[in-house]
Amino acid sequence: MSNKNELSLLPFHSLCDRCHRESERFFAQKEHDPRFCYELFRRAFVHGNDYAWACLYEQYHKLVISWVTRHALYSGLGEEADYFMNRAFEKMWQGIPAENFDKFPDLKSLLRYLQMCTNAVMVDFARWKEQAHLWDRANRSDNGDEEIDPFATIMDSNMRPERAVARQEMQTILWQKLESLCNSEKEHLAIHGYFVLDLKPREIYDLYSAAFSDVRDVSRTKDNFLARVRRNEDFKEFLDDA
Repeated sequence: MSNKNELSLLPFHSLCDRCHRESERFFAQKEHDPRFCYELFRRAFVHGNDYAWACLYEQYHKLVISWVTRHALYSGLGEEADYFMNRAFEKMWQGIPAENFDKFPDLKSLLRYLQMCTNAVMVDFARWKEQAHLWDRANRSDNGDEEIDPFATIMDSNMRPERAVARQEMQTILWQKLESLCNSEKEHLAIHGYFVLDLKPREIYDLYSAAFSDVRDVSRTKDNFLARVRRNEDFKEFLDDA
């Protein structure tokens, strides 16, 4: 097949089959022709062809799942890989209007964008999870003993629905306040991993081993941060105002 016009006339089922075969050659590190899969993307985004999109989903969903499961955040997010895979495809579909498809000149650029979408939905989910876990994890020691929660003044389990938005805004402000109290990148990594990503010290160390000497260093960093925060008068005033 020598030119783009001929490729655009190829029957759908033949195009889908050829995309599959060329992809198998690619993953086997053999010479391959990426134009067939690129044409499927073009038909999906430019022409809104649902069959082309379904073929692409079938072709690439395992690849996206592999990106998800290898992502540094995945083990701490508490969701199945399929969830993030589907969100990544949705984000890609919403992110490329027909008039912008020409900005992606080849298959490699499209797959790179799909991988970016995969990363984005996982990071967004981690930020959302911050809202759900920041309060439960605040000031809880590693051995499971509960400490007095300095954030209790702004957390009300019986809060009326009309106050939910205000509480979410306060949660965001609280995390920004905690970030501002970090004295080093190591503290930021420990606190972010502990409160936002809901990771155990071992998991934080595995994720950021270059920043910590060992697992105990993660726990010490977190404990020292919390001790300093409890003594911080500005932070106490912030809680009182909240």
